[in-house]
Amino acid sequence: MASTPSSSQVPGSQASGAVAAATDTTEENVVHISDGEEQAAGPGKKRKQYSKVWNDFTQVCVDGKWKAKCKHCGKNLSAVSRNGTTHLKTHLTSCPLNNKRPGDKIQTNLRFGTTEKGAVSVENYVFDQEVARKALYSMIILHEYPLSIVDHHGFRKFVSALQPLFKMGTRNTIRRDIMHFYEGEKRKARIFLQRTNCRVAVTTDLWTADNQKRGYMAVTGHFIDDSWMLKSCILRFMYVPCPHTAEAICDALHKCLQSWDIDRRVSTVTLDNCSINDSMIGLMETRLGATSMLLREKWLHMRCCAHILNLIVKDGMEVIASAVSNIRDSIAYCVATPKRYEKFEKTTLDEKVELVKKLQLDCKTRWNSTYIMLKIAIPYRKVFDRLGELDRNYVCPPPNDWIFASTVCDKLGLFYDLTELFSGTKYVTANLFSLKYVRSNLKSNLGSMMSMKKLGKCLLP
Repeated sequence: MASTPSSSQVPGSQASGAVAAATDTTEENVVHISDGEEQAAGPGKKRKQYSKVWNDFTQVCVDGKWKAKCKHCGKNLSAVSRNGTTHLKTHLTSCPLNNKRPGDKIQTNLRFGTTEKGAVSVENYVFDQEVARKALYSMIILHEYPLSIVDHHGFRKFVSALQPLFKMGTRNTIRRDIMHFYEGEKRKARIFLQRTNCRVAVTTDLWTADNQKRGYMAVTGHFIDDSWMLKSCILRFMYVPCPHTAEAICDALHKCLQSWDIDRRVSTVTLDNCSINDSMIGLMETRLGATSMLLREKWLHMRCCAHILNLIVKDGMEVIASAVSNIRDSIAYCVATPKRYEKFEKTTLDEKVELVKKLQLDCKTRWNSTYIMLKIAIPYRKVFDRLGELDRNYVCPPPNDWIFASTVCDKLGLFYDLTELFSGTKYVTANLFSLKYVRSNLKSNLGSMMSMKKLGKCLLP
């Protein structure tokens, strides 16, 4: 996403290139004036216009005669050089649409800016409705605000106090602006992707939204640009209708690749390790064609390492499911009401245990949240034991549950770190498994010989 622009612009900062060529305009005889120079539509010698009055007029040719068209009211006046510019200055003093009449006192608008060295500067600015409007919908996109924010009375009053000239649009207007911005950014990304002569690695994931019970699929493209920099781009976020069969998923993914014109440039497709994806890849190989894939589709299907780790941990968590459930119930009891949590905090102070982080419940289907829950709760074991003595309604987990949880939490930390490593988006992750495997084997086979230890220190930083 583009960075949020400022709602004001410094006059003159866009002076260069501000005047477009007149070849594409409907008024072929219009001559644009910029920087005090006269530009003739036909052949002839150019004359410099030294008078500042031309900042408010444009030279046009009407019935073969040069006229000076007022930029404020549109009235045409004589522009013959022998007549001078006095009559033009006189018109500016009486023009009803000229807000900057000669002799009027004008308040200069100022704003505070920051230089490259961090110093504060004061500069003039001109309010721009389009720039401010872009800043508004960019803010909504960045922070995921609801479109209805523009209808809120308090927000409208706040914006009006900041800049009374800004015209607030409706939610439908903002929606159109966002979609127009999205289409523009998509065109830029598509052109950039087409200019990059490289293969594209695709990652995709499919899940069901809890509130809507509808399936969605996200498709991301990863590639290396001409500067050998790793780039990632979300190609599509789409609704996939039920049933989520191999054919339905294959159709959605293939249409996405075709819309970006990269269906013949795919290097790998990374998916979750489930049986339906195996069937889907078989269909995808047929549609893409063996000749367009690396090594005749041998390396097309890549299984997500993070998902494989997730399956391993979920299977292992069944061993201590009872202990985790008891600790989860204890946390749920303490955070159920503000009064109970205040009692927990007071007991923490009485037992002289530092309250570093607040207790939090996990999501039962996500083991990483269970790991975080246990990691926070284990240091407060002494507090939970004391609460069991003070509160008759509270059932404290037995000591064995805490021992199991502490042991498993240490092991889960390794899987948690590996999952975070494999889930990175700013670096290549396909080679990390091999590096971890080599490091593990070197550590286990170093032996006790001094020479081998020295070698290990050199190989393993």
